[in-house]
Amino acid sequence: MIKLGVSLYPEQETAEQIENYLRLAQNYGFTKVFTSLFSVEASNEEIIRYFRNLCDVAHRYGMEVYGDCNARFFMQIGASPEDLSVFKNMGLDVLRLDLMFNDERDVAIVNNDQGLGVQLNASLVPAVKRIIEMGGDKSRIIGSYNFYPLRNTGAGSEDVLEANRFFKSNGMKTQIFISSNVKGAHGPWPVSDGLPTIEANRDMTADLQLRHVYALGCDEILFGNAFASEEELKAVSDTLKEIYIYAEDRPFYFPGIRDQIPIGDIERLPITIDTVDDLTDSEKELLFVFNKHNVSEYTHTIIRSRWGRFDFRFTPIPPRPCLKEYFGPGDVVILNENINRYKGEVHIVKTRIRNDGTLNYAGRIREEEMFLLDYLKYGVNFGFLPGK
Repeated sequence: MIKLGVSLYPEQETAEQIENYLRLAQNYGFTKVFTSLFSVEASNEEIIRYFRNLCDVAHRYGMEVYGDCNARFFMQIGASPEDLSVFKNMGLDVLRLDLMFNDERDVAIVNNDQGLGVQLNASLVPAVKRIIEMGGDKSRIIGSYNFYPLRNTGAGSEDVLEANRFFKSNGMKTQIFISSNVKGAHGPWPVSDGLPTIEANRDMTADLQLRHVYALGCDEILFGNAFASEEELKAVSDTLKEIYIYAEDRPFYFPGIRDQIPIGDIERLPITIDTVDDLTDSEKELLFVFNKHNVSEYTHTIIRSRWGRFDFRFTPIPPRPCLKEYFGPGDVVILNENINRYKGEVHIVKTRIRNDGTLNYAGRIREEEMFLLDYLKYGVNFGFLPGK
């Protein structure tokens, strides 16, 4: 299950602000804290005390702390790849290497005896491969993507998807950053123009960013900048509840079909639909209560969710009039009684199809969410969220 987190930069924040933010984040199910160790300019003793205090507060709220460092900070703080005790003394749970040493020292850090988890830069897959080949214990590695304060410099979706394939194939989790849209929300540097990993996410709402990086297969999702608003924390928390749901079994699901229908604890990609005004109660139930929407084999013309025809086979779905001669990309249609064998199926249109009287027009996918349809491949579960 996806874990949620926030970021803190204590050199810019008061103890009271940090405490209040972590208390609020905990209320919405956040369990991770990211911070930058090398952005604080102070003596070593002050830096250690600084982050010890932060870790103490975070642990009090049941959160793990990830500390970002680099080779220069290693030397500054008096650590070595063979001795990470200074980081342990700070109270860190996980050490993130922003840039690796690119030699056997990285292996020593990964295989440390301090009990510290280690994050390696997920954008540098060849370097992570080398560490594993040299003997780094991949069960102790988390891939962590960078965030990008400067507009137009962030990663592309395909970059993340490709890197995630590598980490997943090796049994490793990945962590990624989304961005708060609060004006003036800051990161470690004096730039406040969003702080996502993926450039396309920079101006998206927080809940849509979450759904995007979920579709890409990320395991831990953190706000890169601080402070996210309570509305954003809640939106992300609520969206997670729409991803992880329970789908009930039915006694009339026969063997063979039962193996294909989503049943039990499942996860799905939620997509928002703006519905027509004359949607019937049965159609609303089919869209928003029925939770077994699952992509069938081919998606070049439509994205087909066919299991509704089992659960709704005795439910009337009369034809509703629609003036559209054709349905276009993003339109959502429900098969009606004019084609009784398939009544109750829900289709999302990908390319233009004719309105032949068997399809009730239910509404349209939100324009800003159309890109999510690219992630609805064979076997993927999805669901509908009602437009506001």
